[in-house]
Amino acid sequence: MNNKKFPNGFDNWQETHFEVVTAITNCLHSEIGLPVKIREERGLRGLYELAEELTDKFENSHINFNWGDTTSFLDEIDNFLEKELYEQ
Repeated sequence: MNNKKFPNGFDNWQETHFEVVTAITNCLHSEIGLPVKIREERGLRGLYELAEELTDKFENSHINFNWGDTTSFLDEIDNFLEKELYEQ
């Protein structure tokens, strides 16, 4: 069993993961960005791994960060995903 750590708690991790998966799905529908390349090279397993890796990366770089409001979180995750998924 995976002993995954959630540095900001499971709820935060789950919210971040939702945003990451949504962005990956949008890339796939538009046929642009890193997810398209990963799907071609590694299939669905590669996409699952990408979603988990990006979620962990974002969460670990924002440990104990106080977002203040949802808009701050969404702006930050959008900027992060833009760099990670499109600027390769």
